[in-house]
Amino acid sequence: MKNQFKFGVLFIAIALGFNQEGIAQDVEFGIKAGALYSMPSYGNSDVKDKESKIGAQAGIFLRTGNQVYFQPEVTLSMFKANYSVANGSYDPTFYQLNLPLQVGYKILQDDDWTLRASLGPQINYSLNNNKAVGNDDFKDFDFDALVNVGVDIKKFTIDLRYNHGFTKTSKELDAKNRILGLSIGYKF
Repeated sequence: MKNQFKFGVLFIAIALGFNQEGIAQDVEFGIKAGALYSMPSYGNSDVKDKESKIGAQAGIFLRTGNQVYFQPEVTLSMFKANYSVANGSYDPTFYQLNLPLQVGYKILQDDDWTLRASLGPQINYSLNNNKAVGNDDFKDFDFDALVNVGVDIKKFTIDLRYNHGFTKTSKELDAKNRILGLSIGYKF
C-alpha cells in the first residue's frame, strides 16, 4: 500500500512540474456531475449472480495548459455492487473520494467548442466500510487507469469516461473496478 501511495504522490509531483508552463497560459475551473455504470470484474470463480449497477458522481476540476493540458479533479462518487458467493448474497454501496489526474490533448478547437481526449491514473479512497465476503472488507484505497473523451461547448462540458482497476478492491473476490461514467459540467 505504501508503494502505491508513493507512486500516486510521485505522479502528481511530476505532472504538476511538467505543466508549470501551461499554468501561466490557461487555467479553467469547473464543476461536474453525472451518472456511473459500475460493472466490476471478479476473478474468483465462486462469485455468481453479479450485476452491474448505476451510481452517481459530483465534483470539481481544474484544467491547465492549452492544446496539451493537465486536469486534476476531486469527485465524490456513489455506486453499488450485487453478487453472491457460496452461501451468501452481498449488495454493498460504495461512497468514494476520487482523485483523477489526467493529461489530455485538444483534438479539434473552435471558438465555440473543443473536442478533447485524456488519460491518467485515478486514486480512490473509500469513505465507508463494506464487507467483501464473510468478515473480509473491501480495501480503503485502490487505483484505476482512466480514458476520457470530452466536448466543451462554450462554458459547458460533456465527458464520457472509462475507469479500469489497476489494483484489486478485494483480494478474496479478486475484484477490480470497471466503471463507465457520463458527466456534464460547467466552467467558470
